[in-house]
Amino acid sequence: MISNSKIKNYNEREKAEMKRLNLFESRLFGRICYGFGRDENGLVYIVEDEADVVRMIYDMAINGNSLQKIQAELFNRGIKSPSGKDKWTRDVIDKTINNSKYLTYIISFENFVEASIEKESRCRYIRS
Repeated sequence: MISNSKIKNYNEREKAEMKRLNLFESRLFGRICYGFGRDENGLVYIVEDEADVVRMIYDMAINGNSLQKIQAELFNRGIKSPSGKDKWTRDVIDKTINNSKYLTYIISFENFVEASIEKESRCRYIRS
């Protein structure tokens, strides 16, 4: 379960500032991933419900939960995967944790680094 000691709580002002990317950022953004949408003008915006799920995934990773535990928690809460399936794959969760597009807009740099370090320390395989 998520420990409140390491969770970064965003205040309402920070959330409001993160809701929409500017035109330049939207053009550079590329493919839209879970937690984001694109409006009719091509501007990228934050989908808050999905962004909360992304934050939960990062918080769980920071607190030492394995991909399998995160997967089980998402399933138990009835949170559908980005493709709409009932169960998230560990690969999708891993890619979510490694996705730098979440930086600044949904999670802080500190949380991104902390989750990456924690996940890497739990990895069975040495990556080169």
